[in-house]
Amino acid sequence: MYKNYQRSFSWDFYSYLIIIIYCLLQILRWRILPQFMDIYYHLLTAWGFIQAGGYSGWDFWQYAPVGRIHIYPPFFHTILVLLMKLGFSPTILAKFFEAVTPVVFLTVLWRFLRRNYDTRLAFFAILTLSSSFSFYLSLLNHIPATLALIFGFLALDQLFQKKTLRSVLLLTLCFYTHIGISWFISLTFVFYGLLTKQNKKPCFVIFLSALMLSLPILYKQLAGLRFISAIGMNLNEIFLCQIKIIDYILAFFGLIFSFKTDGKYRLFFSFLLASLIFLSYPYRFFSAEGYLPILLLLAVFLRNLDQVFENKKTYLRYFAVAVAVFILFFSPAISIERPTADNKPTYKINILDSAFSGMLFARGESIWFPKDYLSAADLIKNNSESGEIIYSTINITGIILASISGRATANALLPEIKYSEAFDPLAVSKIIVFAQDDDYNTVSNIVSKSKLVKIGENKLFVLYKNPYCNAKIDIKKASLPFGIIWLICFVFIALLWQAKN
Repeated sequence: MYKNYQRSFSWDFYSYLIIIIYCLLQILRWRILPQFMDIYYHLLTAWGFIQAGGYSGWDFWQYAPVGRIHIYPPFFHTILVLLMKLGFSPTILAKFFEAVTPVVFLTVLWRFLRRNYDTRLAFFAILTLSSSFSFYLSLLNHIPATLALIFGFLALDQLFQKKTLRSVLLLTLCFYTHIGISWFISLTFVFYGLLTKQNKKPCFVIFLSALMLSLPILYKQLAGLRFISAIGMNLNEIFLCQIKIIDYILAFFGLIFSFKTDGKYRLFFSFLLASLIFLSYPYRFFSAEGYLPILLLLAVFLRNLDQVFENKKTYLRYFAVAVAVFILFFSPAISIERPTADNKPTYKINILDSAFSGMLFARGESIWFPKDYLSAADLIKNNSESGEIIYSTINITGIILASISGRATANALLPEIKYSEAFDPLAVSKIIVFAQDDDYNTVSNIVSKSKLVKIGENKLFVLYKNPYCNAKIDIKKASLPFGIIWLICFVFIALLWQAKN
């Protein structure tokens, strides 16, 4: 498989170097983490599970006190519950998972490709995955999605090792981790089975078996479809994306090569076909999880190009590496952006759009301002009880403050999942959090009408208490108590450990 030891060692050495650099860059960015809002939703959901005593199919911790159906897969929240019960603070958990998850993904992907293909492809893959800053941000912004990708590659690895049961269990875990990625990986199994006759039976056995084991969560999601509205979908994910023309062109040649070699390389075409499920979300298709197949096919092209030139003159021998390094640092992209004024998309070209460039120049905005959020959380805890509700005029602020203060909120993320009934968030909330830049007259009218009492302020927020509010959250009993959850986890780990075929 490897031409010689020195060549193999070189690919591994530079792969290790890239992963180590990412570790260092993530450590250096610890102070500004977390950078994205989703982690606070997951922390608040874990807090809700703790209040319920286990997995709850009703989201009573958002849109409180009326709540809404809860269909999000529970694996990540269960991990957060365990860590929170061990005493880790929500802030530390948010920073930890955003810092560690992308590096774990890169390591798992590199190991998968090194083990089942060769060290050269593994090196080029983690190099090309570093070419897109947007894709890299998706790895830390969408933590459950990244975890599901990790489980997906582990499941594929077990397929290649002919360990069917382990592959079934890992693919099942995808369904209990993220809705979209589970189908992305499952369809990859299906297409790979159709494209390679020798893998048709095991791929379909694994896919169908995982579906059977995932029926409880799939039933829950199907039952909740009638509560989902497209009106609330995140417009950023509909309009904002980045398209890398050079990557697509080179990936096309990688696709051609994948059909000229053995069946294993058709896995990358299977990924490409499966990624079409993200078409309704252009951001995810062009810039996030759906962009993964293009990056892998780009790595296939560079690996093949390097193999063609490896015995040529010195200046040609490293031509593929030179191309990869160019893509790594410069990686031009066409960005599509939606301005807030007229809602018409605008276009611009970004030359330095690689993950390395973004990390080195500290691109990306942080939504974490510890001094202001922690002081606001202290005011909330000192002026309310655990069952009472908070509300903020900024939606994400309500989620963040609720997650770090241990309170339910009348705000909500994932607004496409509707509340169960109409309600007045100001009337049911004990603590109201206004932004300092909210309209003064509007705030004054609300304060006067509801007879709110000011309890404090900082650079970002002004907090009021509603002394006449008696509303509290309606905690629903867990659909699945923690005792049963821990038992299921123990059985799952035991089966995964003992599975031999």
